[in-house]
Amino acid sequence: MKTFLFKTRVILTFYRSYFFASFLLTFAFSYLFWEYGYPIFTTLFWGKLATLFIIYRFIRSHKSREFYYYQNLGVSKKILWSTTLIFDILLYLFTIVQVNKLR
Repeated sequence: MKTFLFKTRVILTFYRSYFFASFLLTFAFSYLFWEYGYPIFTTLFWGKLATLFIIYRFIRSHKSREFYYYQNLGVSKKILWSTTLIFDILLYLFTIVQVNKLR
């Protein structure tokens, strides 16, 4: 149990490095969904994936030395990226669903 909590904290620390940019994009895309509804959903979804890819490339190139820190803590790059990107997409979809309920 301690190992799970430790790795979760490490992953959240990594996610914090790009949370602000991702949150702003999610907020902007949610607002656009609020304004235009379902006809724009596909475009927004692909836009979210594209911006996540840009964030991924930026962090991978500019913060490459930090990955040694996470690797020394026992969390691989694959685990860091897969968990945080999946969480971010799920958070985006949850936000879109909530905005749709409010429309």
